[in-house]
Amino acid sequence: MDFEIKTIITEEYEDSAFNFDLIELETFLKKVIIQELWFLVIKYFWGFELTKSDGQFAKFFSGDIQSWKTKDKFLVINTHNDWNKLAYQNEEKVFKNITEVFLQSIDRFYTMKRKPKDFDCDSFKKMFQII
Repeated sequence: MDFEIKTIITEEYEDSAFNFDLIELETFLKKVIIQELWFLVIKYFWGFELTKSDGQFAKFFSGDIQSWKTKDKFLVINTHNDWNKLAYQNEEKVFKNITEVFLQSIDRFYTMKRKPKDFDCDSFKKMFQII
């Protein structure tokens, strides 16, 4: 399985407010995924949205997206991350917050109407919990 982070970051704080390398995180997570277990999903897209919950763009990024693209075998799930929680935090706190939100996004798999039938979501989540 391939893994990709799609980012949307609003400019409600200056660039220096978010000191976390999402590209490095994506590279790391790709290495963690055990290829043999996830043949039913070709690619997992994680939408990482960073906006202020009380900011001017909040209304545009309020909906949750979870989608199974049957033809392409892509699993798409987005998350909302609040600038107010992540701005000016050290890397450890940001990582903890991002991990929490990411694991919550995996839980949304269970509420999906259309999803890969044999995808072992519990094992997938456990793989990331041990990080």
